[in-house]
Amino acid sequence: MTRAASRVSSVRSGLARLAPAGLLAATLALVVPSSALAGRSVPHGFFGMNWDQEIAFRSSSTTRTAQWANMASAGVESVRIPFFWGNAQRVNDGSTDYSWTDQAVTLAAEHGIELLPEVTQAPEWARKYPGKPYSPPSADSAYTRYLVDLVQRYGPNGSFWVSHPTVPKLPVRALQIWNEPAEYYQWSVPRNKDWAPPYGKLLRKSYTAIKQTDPSVKVVLAGLANTSPQYLEHLYEKGNIHGYFDVAALHPYTAHKHGVLTLTKQFRAVMKKHHDGGKKLWVTELGLPASKGKTSDNSDLQTTDKGMASFLTTSYKDLMKNRTKLKVDHVFFYTWASVYKGFIFKWTGLYVYHHGNGQDVFQEKPAYKAYLKVARSGEGCSKNSAGSCAR
Repeated sequence: MTRAASRVSSVRSGLARLAPAGLLAATLALVVPSSALAGRSVPHGFFGMNWDQEIAFRSSSTTRTAQWANMASAGVESVRIPFFWGNAQRVNDGSTDYSWTDQAVTLAAEHGIELLPEVTQAPEWARKYPGKPYSPPSADSAYTRYLVDLVQRYGPNGSFWVSHPTVPKLPVRALQIWNEPAEYYQWSVPRNKDWAPPYGKLLRKSYTAIKQTDPSVKVVLAGLANTSPQYLEHLYEKGNIHGYFDVAALHPYTAHKHGVLTLTKQFRAVMKKHHDGGKKLWVTELGLPASKGKTSDNSDLQTTDKGMASFLTTSYKDLMKNRTKLKVDHVFFYTWASVYKGFIFKWTGLYVYHHGNGQDVFQEKPAYKAYLKVARSGEGCSKNSAGSCAR
């Protein structure tokens, strides 16, 4: 999601007639899609990406199609994307607009990319605190009904796959419940009220609703940023979340070279303390804005273009090396493309993106090549636009 100012104050069969040697080689080629694939060192989906900001909502359909192909070619195997409840159910009349989410699910499936919807932002009619776009829901049941709708449409037994038989079936198998509830701008409870109890209640209701609909769909905890280990501790103590999520989520924003690994270890320690040591942990946002010296913001959470590329490489390598011990199997970089103007979290893309004179324009940043290199090293091959190892 687009970051707000409160973030920066804290320290994203032609075998039949082959000779025996040829037969063996051809057989192996069928068993192993790419010779390099044998060198794969991470699980499928480890290299993820956030699809957010202006490119997700203002670019043309042609651009979106091309960029999803580009992501697949870069080694992106999973994408985290906001599913705005408020856009899908603007009016409280029982109807749901699936046009945008249908497009996202289709693009992901066509390029072999696993999708993680982050389900957030209540419509105006469903906000507990009117006038606040990220107010908690006035009734948790309205939010959970939308979650059930999503599972019934896009899940393993979803109606979407029946009504769209030409789309490769790649169901949504996980839903993330909101985003960064410890941050006021994402979970706007009154400042004199604790954020954890109402979020914990929403999580518990969401878990129950999803599991009753399809037990195979994973419930992912909202990503926690800034002082994330302390936030998680507080959420366990005041939110009663134990037993109500399948995967924990972390947004380890830091400018320290190995800070991502440090925060991930601390977060995992809190999970273990509360008897959730066996559960998976996903880094659903990872990044460092390349805005240093480009804005008036004096936050320490900034670097240069070169620094961003180095940070990406170091952080991914640290997590790859420690992924088994930390049980981390998805890491979503924040973000694919951004405008590189204004607020520092608009300086986070692997590409500069802007729309002008009726066309979408892109400029590659050094971090793109860094992502490509580290993804190829972990996945054991280069990819094509369908998400398969290229021959």
